[in-house]
Amino acid sequence: MSLPALHADLLLVHAPAVFEFRNRRDIYFPFLGTSGDVPITQLYEYFPVGFKMLQRHLGDRGHDVRLLNLASLLLRYRHLPIEEIIDAIDAPVVGISLHWMIHVQGTLSLAEQIKARRPELKIVFGGISSTYYAEELIAMSCIDYVMVGYDTLEPMETFMRAVKDGTSLAMVPNLLWKENGNVRINSASHMPDTFGCGVDWGVQPEQPKRKGLPIHEMLSMQNAGCAYNCPWCGGSREAFKRIFKKPKAMARKTREQIAWEFETMKNVAGVDDYHFYSVGSYNESKSGVLFFLEQLQKTRMKSVSFEQFHLTPDDILTEMGKLHQKVAITLSPESHDLEIAKHSGRGVYTNDEMESWIERALERGIHSIDVWYFIGMPHQTERHAMENIEYCERLLQKFKGKNVNPMICPMIPLLDPASNIFESPEEYGYKLFAKTAHEHRVNLERASLIHRINYETKWMSRSDLVRVGFAAIAALMSAKGRAGMLPNSAVRSYNGKIDDAWQFLQAVTEADAILDPRERAAALEPLGDEIQQRNDQILFKGVANQAFPISRQIGGRWFDEMGWSLEVLDAHPSTAGTTHARTAIGPGGSGTVPSMAPGPAAPASTLAVRSFAGSS
Repeated sequence: MSLPALHADLLLVHAPAVFEFRNRRDIYFPFLGTSGDVPITQLYEYFPVGFKMLQRHLGDRGHDVRLLNLASLLLRYRHLPIEEIIDAIDAPVVGISLHWMIHVQGTLSLAEQIKARRPELKIVFGGISSTYYAEELIAMSCIDYVMVGYDTLEPMETFMRAVKDGTSLAMVPNLLWKENGNVRINSASHMPDTFGCGVDWGVQPEQPKRKGLPIHEMLSMQNAGCAYNCPWCGGSREAFKRIFKKPKAMARKTREQIAWEFETMKNVAGVDDYHFYSVGSYNESKSGVLFFLEQLQKTRMKSVSFEQFHLTPDDILTEMGKLHQKVAITLSPESHDLEIAKHSGRGVYTNDEMESWIERALERGIHSIDVWYFIGMPHQTERHAMENIEYCERLLQKFKGKNVNPMICPMIPLLDPASNIFESPEEYGYKLFAKTAHEHRVNLERASLIHRINYETKWMSRSDLVRVGFAAIAALMSAKGRAGMLPNSAVRSYNGKIDDAWQFLQAVTEADAILDPRERAAALEPLGDEIQQRNDQILFKGVANQAFPISRQIGGRWFDEMGWSLEVLDAHPSTAGTTHARTAIGPGGSGTVPSMAPGPAAPASTLAVRSFAGSS
């Protein structure tokens, strides 16, 4: 039995970060995971919300647009043949998102496989990284078009109309294309001051029958770009101007569209079980925030989280505290050391000011505060990183039992392309190991995580970033155990897996460091079984994060668009009678291995995925 055809005018596909990740014996994914607000795996199956905007905008204009999250699909249905998936595509145009650079290997490999098997299908790339690397991408034989821009709704409608009518693409704004083998670059004239359209959240992916701690979340992207200029971020003020050649570094969704979006949320079954994530709320004016709170008050969602750059003013805290939802606020000082924080683009408040603010926020009814710290910042040494953990323990003890949760993550594997540091690494004390899309792709196929990292600093090598990152996370988990935030048994299990991952990573790195490709492959071959065994414990149909280190089922998240119904997929011969074994490795016993997690307001390309780099 083959898969039923996927009929559409445009099929939007989200690729896993590494393709094909199943049964890989040559790439090790160590136990150090991803995501903050929503648990995801190291395949980064969170697709850009721009997919949902395109689906609504083009759908309203008569185009049939379907979504396929290949990362989620292959995680949940590991034995599904990729050939059958490609053969089932019944759409003249396939859109592939290269938004976050972490997907460069997966997107290019997917494009190559589609083009080799179905050469008649036309492939269009889009997203922030596609825009930055547009001319390099359009030169590749597997890519027919690249659509650039932060808001491509109108250009894509013009493009789809031209494809349907068989007319020239010369008048499609923001498009790079090929004519008789020659690359044509149209004017990038569509750079509006407004951003996107409201997303129809009323239609959610099918929920698995056995949910087990389901992950229910919706979000709103109020703006593209950023008011701030953190030097490591590919969505910062200067990076946004650099990528899109736009004088203004912000484009905002209209209040009419935001209100429409909230109306659709009321139609979601079981909406009172959902969490709401406000993306880019730190870029909103006071009136914009108050308008947003007004919309939230009309919904029945159970909780909401806001990213904040500055300490939220007391009057806004008071209004947030009036919401019937549980309110979480995320701060990202990046470092407890004020000088390092300033070098990182933060440092707008002291530790004492933050602690005083936390007390006021809790008094005003804020349910929880997450405080994020980063490893890999300018001027940050190993000593600074570990002193940061000492400060985190101070926070845990001072606010014991009060839902104040400090977290830390290393900025790996990627420093964002187009960020200020990426553009001028020496000025900031950094060294790059990849600059082009091709170089990043090659690096991301290396066996060792250490060799997949695209930078190091004067103060920490690539190996240091991983080693110190492991040590800092383990130390913070231990501190949470001492503070009673986590059971000591869970901490021992967690840290045992970290120890095992670091020890095994050193063996992988030693083999992967061999310069001759044949000798390197020969050295890695004896490690292949262990690599695959460990990967299978990370990449399966369950996921966890640092803030909630309990395995939860993949499926039913807003981005888990599987393409076919779960009934069809469950009945496919490849899934019949198959189970995905997860044999215990290292200390910590058997069972699911949860992944580590960072939260909002940080680079989009890193293992952290702590925000969306100001872009949809």
